[in-house]
Amino acid sequence: MTAEQSLYPWLWDVDMDAREFDAILSGRAARPGYDARWALVRLVEYAPYREIKRLLPVSLFSSLWPEVAPHVRSASRRAGMDFVASWLDSRRASHG
Repeated sequence: MTAEQSLYPWLWDVDMDAREFDAILSGRAARPGYDARWALVRLVEYAPYREIKRLLPVSLFSSLWPEVAPHVRSASRRAGMDFVASWLDSRRASHG
């Protein structure tokens, strides 16, 4: 299997390779039922932190997080990403 065809373990129930997931997460692609909002929630809920950090599209996350946060079932994951969103906002405010 090539890198483009690799699968993310947090997509065990979806017929989607890493390349397609990355495109959906970044907002460059979508398919019925799978858009950037879905991908962001899926990443935050199931991916290890290292993968979240590597894959998170910062500007898209900042704009979508208030809308998708209630859909993240894990309170600890939601709190962690609330912290990230707040930290990003504070950096943007101090640099802008």
